[in-house]
Amino acid sequence: MKTFLLVNENGSDNIGDHAINEGLKALLSEAGCNYVSEPYSTTHTAPEGSNADESVSPTLSQKLRKTLFKFKPFYLLMWLLKHKGRIKQSCSGNYDGIIIGGGQLILSGAAFPPALYAWARYAKKNKIPLYLLGVGCGEHFHRSETWLISKALTTTTRICVREHESVVKLDNYFTANAEFCPDLAFGLQPIVGQETRKGLMVGMTDYAVFKRYRHEVSAPKVESYQEYLTVWYDKVLAMHTPGTPIVLASTTHTDAQCNRDLYQRLSASAVSADVRLIDGVLPLEAYRRELSVIDTVFSGRMHSLILGKIEGAAIQPWVISKKIENFLGLYADKDIIELKTQLQGIVREIGAHGE
Repeated sequence: MKTFLLVNENGSDNIGDHAINEGLKALLSEAGCNYVSEPYSTTHTAPEGSNADESVSPTLSQKLRKTLFKFKPFYLLMWLLKHKGRIKQSCSGNYDGIIIGGGQLILSGAAFPPALYAWARYAKKNKIPLYLLGVGCGEHFHRSETWLISKALTTTTRICVREHESVVKLDNYFTANAEFCPDLAFGLQPIVGQETRKGLMVGMTDYAVFKRYRHEVSAPKVESYQEYLTVWYDKVLAMHTPGTPIVLASTTHTDAQCNRDLYQRLSASAVSADVRLIDGVLPLEAYRRELSVIDTVFSGRMHSLILGKIEGAAIQPWVISKKIENFLGLYADKDIIELKTQLQGIVREIGAHGE
């Protein structure tokens, strides 16, 4: 029986990352393979920011540190020196392959470019086939990041990306050949839900995320967090059926603060008796159980929508980014069995590689 090392952001606070990891594990188990999991990077991207409208002045030491780390080659070198030992040790095991994925892991900034380079380098040194599976590709890469990612991709046995746009980006930025595959979360088996569903699950998306990506799509013109909160409030009221539950549930901790604020607004309205707040972030299985009894999911987060689709809920996305727009084009009308079958075929081929 073959054993694979799975490398992704499985230690994050994002339910989407856990759905990806569990989906891949399910696919490998069904293919008769064993697996061991390791984190892709031990450094997460910068916090998505506060939803407060006021700003806090940084200290002098913070300013100096920010200035120093703006020199991208220095930051990349420091990250490699700090973390290469862990990655080297992880790659020293007797694995039949290393699978990196999924998620938006080919991305500028933070730890992702040096992490990909390090995993690829030590996989090659140990003569272990490296696969990128269900990943996404960003844009606007620094020259040093492009060099690291290009070097890593040349050693990769197979690259499967979760959007057709990422196929084009990998070719344009890194002259790398890639193929499309569905998001790895579709490897999950649905929970058996109730025959009669009712209610609306709402996942308000962090305001900082909205501000970062709204230029990609025709998002409403919103000038402050309070305006943004009001837009969500109005949308929820418009979708609500009187007497049915409104469940506020988050997939990240930054989203959770938004849902708390939305809960305060809704609790002071005529629908207060129907509103329930799930504070914080549920474990993946508990979140899926909530989805299995809900009629509709309203969210601006892709994996909230994907998990809702898997569990049989109707999907009502707020298209606040290109990622959500891509979700609609790729998955909205597709059958989840068809998507999982496509993933099973790819994982079986990886499991059979070298036989």
